[in-house]
Amino acid sequence: MILSIEELGLIALFALAFANGANDAGKSVASLMMPGLSGSPPKRKPLIWGGIFTGIGSVSAILISGRLFTVFTPQSLLRTTPESSFVLAALAGATLWILAATLLRLPVSSTHAIIGALVLLAVYLFGVSVVQWGFLLYRVVLPLAGGPIAALVGVYLLDRLTRRTGAPGKERPRLASIAHWGSGAATAYARGINDAPKMAALGAFFLLANPSEAGWVPYSIVAVAVLLGSLALGHRVAVTAIGKHASLDQVQRSKAGAATALVVSAGAFLGAPMSTTQVHEGSSAGIGGQKSVIRSSLRSMLLPWVVTLPAAGVLAIAMSYLGAMI
Repeated sequence: MILSIEELGLIALFALAFANGANDAGKSVASLMMPGLSGSPPKRKPLIWGGIFTGIGSVSAILISGRLFTVFTPQSLLRTTPESSFVLAALAGATLWILAATLLRLPVSSTHAIIGALVLLAVYLFGVSVVQWGFLLYRVVLPLAGGPIAALVGVYLLDRLTRRTGAPGKERPRLASIAHWGSGAATAYARGINDAPKMAALGAFFLLANPSEAGWVPYSIVAVAVLLGSLALGHRVAVTAIGKHASLDQVQRSKAGAATALVVSAGAFLGAPMSTTQVHEGSSAGIGGQKSVIRSSLRSMLLPWVVTLPAAGVLAIAMSYLGAMI
């Protein structure tokens, strides 16, 4: 049985969304997964919580994040309309990098992987002039770079203004727990409305001949795949992310999650792409206020630019070359 290019594209979209859920969903609820006793395994129930709300966000993105969807269509980023094989190779390159990072327990930015795969593959195949560099700078690069810095500064000031007295984490433990789970749900939901349009825009490229399906079908595929990815492999990266929350108490984690959700949701609504991973890093650094935490977060913000972008691009080029040979 030979699959059509449309079917291959939707399968590739499912694979990318699965990888996204595996690498990203657990990071939204990593602080909820922290074991109660030293040496005990991380809690797994928060993964279901995060996966469900990420899936809900992915579906509702069709109503909220229309501007973000248009930013990530290949026709917006490039001066020419590429062939389906180009988008298929870009999807494959981004997917392979995110899956590899997930298996190695490395948190990476799906947004950087998608942009790296699209832009570097376009430059390799068509030349530098084919990329809409002005659009890429102002509509993609600046929001990506500014989001985590805005979150860091904003949540630091918020924490200073609402600083508690007494022993941290002791006031109204039940209320603090509810707020913590609520902020995890809000972060996961924001991740869904932020990431789904970027992936759905590539999936919709294969449905241009069926405009009635180009809207809801890609988002539905993304929502299901993200949930399955978070349940199947979400614990791997979450284990790495848990350590970054160890120095924060429960209230601080709630504030960091709420700030992340606010910044990322605003970006999704306004059509300004954010890396939820990096925004959460900025929020955690700002709420902690410790120099060591800030330095660690800044290194984590830098790595996607110097590693994920070129790695996903190289893999996309390799997939394009392999596809041409086949």
